[in-house]
Amino acid sequence: MRTTSPDLIFSLGDVVQRGPQPKECLDMLKALSPSVMLRGNHEHLLTRFPQPGQKPGSFKEKLAYRSIRYDKRWLSSEELQWLANLPLTRKPVLEGIQIECFHATPDSLTDVVWPWASMEELDTMRSCNRTHLVMYGHVHHAFIRQARDFTVVNTGSVGLPFDGDPRASYALIDLHGKDASVQLRRVDYDREKAIQIAVDRSMPDVELFAEGLRTARYPYFQKVKR
Repeated sequence: MRTTSPDLIFSLGDVVQRGPQPKECLDMLKALSPSVMLRGNHEHLLTRFPQPGQKPGSFKEKLAYRSIRYDKRWLSSEELQWLANLPLTRKPVLEGIQIECFHATPDSLTDVVWPWASMEELDTMRSCNRTHLVMYGHVHHAFIRQARDFTVVNTGSVGLPFDGDPRASYALIDLHGKDASVQLRRVDYDREKAIQIAVDRSMPDVELFAEGLRTARYPYFQKVKR
């Protein structure tokens, strides 16, 4: 960020959960004063699950519950409330270009649109016919695709990319008049240090976290499948 010195910073959700340093991540992001900061499914889950009387049943629910309990050890009630109130979408107009930003899809925090989605699926990724650029996250795969008359950008993931490249991923977008050029960039970092922090802090499911960080593949598949 310091090297590229962008005019605006957009964060598309999932700053917390499944990592050892939720407070540090949140503090660092707030210090950057992002113009757009959205609620992802992880912020939503952290601040709303489980509901009173609800007991986690599946492996996925138990995994989430352990992660929620861990994050709540580090985050204050004020920070949790702030996360709970983050918006779901933003539709800025920059340089005359209508942009849509959301975490997963225009209408959902959890629906999945993969890089290999059909053209019909891509066409559902905007809620406004004037939109020329869509930015989202959620699937942990960085890609750029052209829909019928707009561009779809997935920024990938900083902390847990699942596209086979373990480096942190982000998108850099240059707007020139009504033209937009998009670069997907990767930044290497000390993943073993991050894993050691997770071990030192007794983060739950640290083995799965380490596997995901090292391989850049979704580490929970077999257990979630069962």
